[in-house]
Amino acid sequence: MTAVATSWVRRPVPHPAPRARLLCFPCAGSGAMMYRPWLGRIPDDLELCLVQPPGREERAGEEPLTHVSQIVDGLLPEVRDLLDRPAVFFGHSMGALIAYTLTLRLRAEGLPLPRHLCVSARPAPQIGHRGAARHRYSDEDLVEVLRELGGMPEEAFALPGLMESLLPLVRADFTVSETYEHPPVPPLDLPVTALGGLADTLVPVSAVEAWRESTTGPFAAHLFPGGHFYLRDATEQVLRIVTARNVS
Repeated sequence: MTAVATSWVRRPVPHPAPRARLLCFPCAGSGAMMYRPWLGRIPDDLELCLVQPPGREERAGEEPLTHVSQIVDGLLPEVRDLLDRPAVFFGHSMGALIAYTLTLRLRAEGLPLPRHLCVSARPAPQIGHRGAARHRYSDEDLVEVLRELGGMPEEAFALPGLMESLLPLVRADFTVSETYEHPPVPPLDLPVTALGGLADTLVPVSAVEAWRESTTGPFAAHLFPGGHFYLRDATEQVLRIVTARNVS
């Protein structure tokens, strides 16, 4: 397999000398492409870096991982090389868990930390998973979960072979999210911003605001109309928040 196929980070528009880098982490069942709409909508001196774990898009032939520590283990070597510039981390849903866990690992290894951690549509890590064990659902029930979440257009469910190829990834990603256990670690000391949808039945407002406990640094919470995938209709507002903090 080529180096490109096994790379963990995509840089759609490589910048020779960026002021900073924005690393984006995907939600369950998705990959780097979910952030393609952000291309051309961030400052020119901010390089967009899209995290691509195994099992999705051009890495579909690889086995998806089922524990966040496995994802961080694979991701760390490439991210380490990107930290020669200031970085902002943004993760949506499962991506927020990956971004947070990676930040803890960087701290543990004495490596540079992101200047700003932005977490979206994910309960604060100390809360843990309190819902159903969706990773144990039947394929039919998993399909209904995807419908209810609203992250895919209805016509996608009728595409031949799509669900058959997607469900193993969804099941693995739900396993990552639902079996996570928060380690007994001190809070971070960096700016954390938590974002969420006001109508998100998976992540209530209190669970978004509970990210306040994850840092002794500055904290802000922003809530938007919409459910778990509020992000699609609030791209401009979210980008203003993510890129507003001075990273230098």
